[in-house]
Amino acid sequence: MTASVSSQSHDPATTPVVVACCRTAIGRAHAKQGVFRNVRGDELAAAVVRALVERSGVAAETIEDVVLGATQQRGELGGNVARTVALMAGLPFTTAATTVNRLCGSSLQALAQACHAITAGAENVQVVGGVEHMHHLPMESAVDIHPQAFARTSRGMLSMGLTAEQLASAHGIERRRQEEFALASHEKAARADEGGLFDDEIVRVIGHDEAGAVMEAVADQSIRRDTSLEAMAALDPVFLPKLGTITAATSAPLSDGAAALLVMSEAEALRQSLDPLARVVATAVVGVPPAAMGTGPIHATRKLLARVAGRGIGLSDIDLVELNEAFAAQALHCIDELGLDPARVNVRGGSLAIGHPLGASGARIATTLLHALRAGGGRYGLATMCIGLGQGIAVLFERVGR
Repeated sequence: MTASVSSQSHDPATTPVVVACCRTAIGRAHAKQGVFRNVRGDELAAAVVRALVERSGVAAETIEDVVLGATQQRGELGGNVARTVALMAGLPFTTAATTVNRLCGSSLQALAQACHAITAGAENVQVVGGVEHMHHLPMESAVDIHPQAFARTSRGMLSMGLTAEQLASAHGIERRRQEEFALASHEKAARADEGGLFDDEIVRVIGHDEAGAVMEAVADQSIRRDTSLEAMAALDPVFLPKLGTITAATSAPLSDGAAALLVMSEAEALRQSLDPLARVVATAVVGVPPAAMGTGPIHATRKLLARVAGRGIGLSDIDLVELNEAFAAQALHCIDELGLDPARVNVRGGSLAIGHPLGASGARIATTLLHALRAGGGRYGLATMCIGLGQGIAVLFERVGR
């Protein structure tokens, strides 16, 4: 980090801070092996919200709003699931709640939306987060996109896997390189798990093992300690049979999980004697062509950096980056185009290993990022994601206090 970056004056009353954050373990979305196959998505979200309030020590009566991201807003996640979760978690009736949808970026959008409210002097103390249960509510079921949308893009390019294949082909991202990236993701996540680095962020939730016995889910289920480049090389392409380069190993697994963060103004944190983890410095969203869905983090990050350039903050000042790994090819293209230092990206593994529960993933990567920043003593951390149908989102944090 360059020494030229200086602290900027700010108004504590309109400066959003994250006081606490936590998540469930991320389970596989599998009918027979998924640890949360018998647990509802709203139960997962309520569990992290309850834990968040308990861990943070916030006065529950001061929580004004719950902003929850979810992509499949029907069934057990329908009917404004954020309000259901607030009631299940025991929050006061006076706490409002809303559910937002920016597909994969839903819970980072929830965080950004809450921070914008604080900056505007509106709602102050807020619980934000996300939830997804891709086993109970598959991502493509009950979706009926209007045919007129295909006048702007092909139906095939609405498949995120095909957009990743296009990136790989257009930019020469070879299958072997994708597999090396995926293997490194699993290795980093396995080391973090074995070293207890996820312990502080994971909330214990009751689930079931493969035999059906009740258990506490305390570890991410998709981390593969036994995988290898040889095993990956034996897999068939998923989206373009025989011709493609992307396999199940280089695609994020379908997942179930939830995550949440407590956000408020810096002044309110001081009033309640709460110790913030980080300030939220800036946010950005962008649209890109649906066929170039995976490039969203590139443009969102550049837009965000332009917003903070006047504060003396540049890409070289960012200590850690959480770049959601929807696909290895997509993540590699973003790393290449942005010129990111791979040693600073997803230092505890990414979604290829941990899992990608869509609407919860933004809050999950933010939670992992903030814990890693605190442990490593870094100052700035960036969370960024690509989004289906062609969008990108980015949030910049500055570690404070502990």
